Amino acid sequence: MITIELNKKQDYETYTDFHNFAVAGRNFGALIRDAHPTVTAENSTQYIDSFYDDHAQELAKIIEETNNELGRRSPSFFNFTRHYFGAESHSHEYKGFLSIFNCNPRFVENETFQIYYKKDLLDRIEVAFHEVLHFIFFKYLDLYFKEEISQLSKNGGSLWELSEILNVILLNEPEAQMVLGRPEELFYPDLQTSLAHHQALWEKSGKDMKVFVSSALNLLSSPRS
Repeated sequence: MITIELNKKQDYETYTDFHNFAVAGRNFGALIRDAHPTVTAENSTQYIDSFYDDHAQELAKIIEETNNELGRRSPSFFNFTRHYFGAESHSHEYKGFLSIFNCNPRFVENETFQIYYKKDLLDRIEVAFHEVLHFIFFKYLDLYFKEEISQLSKNGGSLWELSEILNVILLNEPEAQMVLGRPEELFYPDLQTSLAHHQALWEKSGKDMKVFVSSALNLLSSPRS
């Protein structure tokens, strides 16, 4: 089950963490400023409070619409992910929060995430499945590759890159596309070359997750050209 709620305090943290942050060719600070040109580090708490008050009905409607659609599509999505990762890699429930900022982060420590409220319905569903897929992948790694990833971060660096790349590969599989109804695009421009390489590795592995992950993790320890 995946459900979406409001969490204004999380947006306080999101602004603090992302208003001056860029990674892999994506500038999150610019995305925030494009949608909210008057918010600053000095006024962010008051700005967020006022925005939530002024848009309360709109946000509530978006949450209701999103949860209804997630309820309809989630069973097929989890059938797809269980095929690759096994049921033991899944939690019982996942929670997301609507956000007024177009950052869409995920928080591995408690398996929660955010969705930008202005995305259309299909994009909101895609973000939810994309972020939950991260959690499933990391739990799978903890189960089967704990030693291999013990020195790697799930929030940055090469393992984070692999998780973003694998999401694109998996969510463009035909079974996933039947659930999403829209191609999965790579969000980070600087990972494009790596995506092509790992797509070939995925095909070579016969789409066997353990074979693919073992090969991909071996590459992480190899010098980059």
